Amino acid sequence: MMSQLEVYKILKELGGEATTDEISELAKKKFPEYTLHMYVINRLKKLKKKGIVIKIDKNKWKIIDKFP
Repeated sequence: MMSQLEVYKILKELGGEATTDEISELAKKKFPEYTLHMYVINRLKKLKKKGIVIKIDKNKWKIIDKFP
């Protein structure tokens, strides 16, 4: 749950819309001591399941709702 929130915050920081690579890159910069950048796609899929983000392109994501 915590890492989903971090991925959400990163996506929000990137303007609410970004590619998986952009999110992963920023996650690696912000949390170099963690492996979060390796699991970004997994976290995005969980956020999508919850209706918080949508996939708007092959590799691009967009926030559509607030994190609970």
